[in-house]
Amino acid sequence: MAAAFRPPYTGPDNQLCTPMDPKYFEPIPEGLPEADAAARLKRLRHAEWGIAVSRLGGTLPDPKLIAELQRYINGELTIAEVAGIVEPPASAAIQAIVTRERLSKAA
Repeated sequence: MAAAFRPPYTGPDNQLCTPMDPKYFEPIPEGLPEADAAARLKRLRHAEWGIAVSRLGGTLPDPKLIAELQRYINGELTIAEVAGIVEPPASAAIQAIVTRERLSKAA
C-alpha cells in the first residue's frame, strides 16, 4: 500500500512545517471527503505535537499511547477518552495534545 502524501503546512507563526516522521501514525487515506481529511489532519497535527513535546522532555512514546492516539486521529476517540485510557493520564504528550486542541478551538 502506497503511503498518502503528507504535505507541508504553515504553523501558527507562519513558519513552514513538515509532518512528523510517519513511523508513529498511519498516513491519512486518500479519497476521504475534504472535510473528513481536514479534520483528520488537524487531529494528526495535535497528536504529532504531543509526541514531539513528550520527546523534547526526554520521554519516548508508549506503544499503547500511540495506538490510542491513532484511534483519536481516525476519529474513533476524543482526546479526553484517550486521556482516560492511557496510563498515566497526565503524561506530557496528553497534556500537550489537550492544550493544543483547546487552543485551536479558541482560535
